Amino acid sequence: MKKYLIFLILILGCTSDAPENLISEEKMESIIFDIMILNSSYNYDLKIDNNLLSDELIYKKYDIDSLQFFESELYYSRNPKIHFNIYSNVKKRILKSIDSLKNIK
Repeated sequence: MKKYLIFLILILGCTSDAPENLISEEKMESIIFDIMILNSSYNYDLKIDNNLLSDELIYKKYDIDSLQFFESELYYSRNPKIHFNIYSNVKKRILKSIDSLKNIK
């Protein structure tokens, strides 16, 4: 699967226009936030064993597919200011979540 995704990214890398089904910056931020939360759960052995399953859950939650996600991520990665803002906002959300969890104790 990863081979196909890399191949797809390389092929799509030849174009610089926004894809037809570009995910909005706000939605992309939420998707990446959820992906990072899921990935962090692997470090705590929360028994989420199947990466594909967790990806599919995220795609279903946001009503997107893997191609739409990767095309949008590729587009934003070619626009560093937008890409930086998305990841900056994700970082702020993660830090805010950590702070709220610390306050529970």
